[in-house]
Amino acid sequence: MRRTKKYLTTICIGLFAIPSLFGQSRTTAELMPQLSWNGELGSRWNWSLNTSLESGLSEKVEGRDAVGEFSPHTYNFQGGLAYQLTNDVNLSGGYQFGWRDLDEDERDIEHRSLQQLSWARRWGKYRARLRARAEQRFFRNDNWAVRHRWRLRPSLDFPLQGERLDPRETYLNAQIEWLANIFEESPLYYRETRLYAGLGWQISEHYKLENGLEWRNRRSDEEGNRRHRLLYRLTLTFR
Repeated sequence: MRRTKKYLTTICIGLFAIPSLFGQSRTTAELMPQLSWNGELGSRWNWSLNTSLESGLSEKVEGRDAVGEFSPHTYNFQGGLAYQLTNDVNLSGGYQFGWRDLDEDERDIEHRSLQQLSWARRWGKYRARLRARAEQRFFRNDNWAVRHRWRLRPSLDFPLQGERLDPRETYLNAQIEWLANIFEESPLYYRETRLYAGLGWQISEHYKLENGLEWRNRRSDEEGNRRHRLLYRLTLTFR
């Protein structure tokens, strides 16, 4: 347990250190609490509801002093249905509503539809997952023109005590994700990378709490300047 805590601390320090490897054109520290509800509809169907609020805590622009201010900027609400195709493969679809004023001059409204293919496999205590998602995004400030984004996310999680996760025990969750607006100009040049490491607690059979750090990074212009975001994520899941 002590060794695992040291491992997670090392990951967290690394996430904060990563922006120093690049030209820090803009770096922000943010807070992202989330609530998630999941349930079953028969033997193969599942439903989910998720809501989150992203808020800025501090911002550092290259050549300027850091500024600290609590500023909510993005709210999302998502609902979806999933079908368990096989023991390992899951198909799902959903809708997301959001408002945001992140990097914009005025608040924007977003409607989003999504389709997702997920794969999961266990090897002893370790569970590996792979998620591929296609999104169609419609923004009010773009006159509701569609923007296509593709996402790919492998992840690994495992309990820290024993071979299975039981109530009142902890687990580690690590993810990496790549995102690209695939049909726009230079989609891979402007791709986004997200790296996450979290520690979770299985409070009971129906409740789970997870907290962790996520680092998001992408190019913001043709000169290669970058946009860095460091988020503290806190997720409470009901099932």
